[in-house]
Amino acid sequence: MTEYRDYPYSSVLAPFIQDYVAEKRALGYIYNVKGYQLFRLDQYWNDNGYKDAAFTPERLDAWMCSLPGESKSSQNSRIGAARGIARYLNTHGIKCYVPTLYVGKDQKQIHVMDKTELAEFFSAVDSYQPKTHKPCDLRMANEYPIIFRLFYCCGMRNNEVCELRKTDIDLENGIVTIYDGKKHRDRLVYLPEDLLTLIRKYCRYLEKDLGVKSEWLFPGRFLMEHVLKTSIDRNFRDFWNKTEASKHCDKRPTPHSLRHGFVVDRINNWILAGIDINVMFVYLSKYLGHKDSDESFYYYHLVREAYDIIKQRDTVTKDVIPEVRRR
Repeated sequence: MTEYRDYPYSSVLAPFIQDYVAEKRALGYIYNVKGYQLFRLDQYWNDNGYKDAAFTPERLDAWMCSLPGESKSSQNSRIGAARGIARYLNTHGIKCYVPTLYVGKDQKQIHVMDKTELAEFFSAVDSYQPKTHKPCDLRMANEYPIIFRLFYCCGMRNNEVCELRKTDIDLENGIVTIYDGKKHRDRLVYLPEDLLTLIRKYCRYLEKDLGVKSEWLFPGRFLMEHVLKTSIDRNFRDFWNKTEASKHCDKRPTPHSLRHGFVVDRINNWILAGIDINVMFVYLSKYLGHKDSDESFYYYHLVREAYDIIKQRDTVTKDVIPEVRRR
């Protein structure tokens, strides 16, 4: 059941904010985060002593500015909350300035594990022994090697793997169907032969050895529930911390880093094989569930290995931009 969080709005904006949030929730939006941003706006209105609800550029000037240590996404969220309530006030006959400022996105630092780090990580995963002998812990220890390989070998997202049903996977042909993925996109994912063999063995283990009857491919502690995304995040952290690489890595990877690794390896292999990546990107973006190839290329262009691979296969630049020699 959805839990709504309500805040003690107290400025002259309070009745408008309350009605606005109620209207949004009636339309199906949870509006907890935006509700909190509007609570901050409500406090800002009180702190500045504004006695009416009219928005002006001058009144919102300080609200629009970045706060110390604030991310761009958080700043955009605050501005967006003010924009939404300003439009609402205008529909109620209160003339308000509607802020349009967008401050861009935070540049994420991506750590894609190299071959050594991957070997260490999967060694930790495959050698894992649960701390207890509870049946659920022993069973889940057999899930982790497959779950993390689906991230790396197939580029699947954490929630997509956790929420896989047995009926979503064709064990004969090695095809996984992702239903209602990110932005409600369905797609097919083709399994490598060695991973398909592991999954077949795992399914026999569940059904024949344990007699597990669950709709989920990866049941959680309770058989009627799938394994939780937070559980996979936590176990990924534990496995990574067992590697030698974790002692020297400034940017800690996440399960999503394995999806990044899938993209990087595919593109590097295509470049080294002389395959036109402009053609392959179309297929890759569909495989990953992306809107277009630009979204897929973002996974690649920030990676440190990309420059060396491209430079190795670049046969044009040296002719277009000749080497400069000093006389």
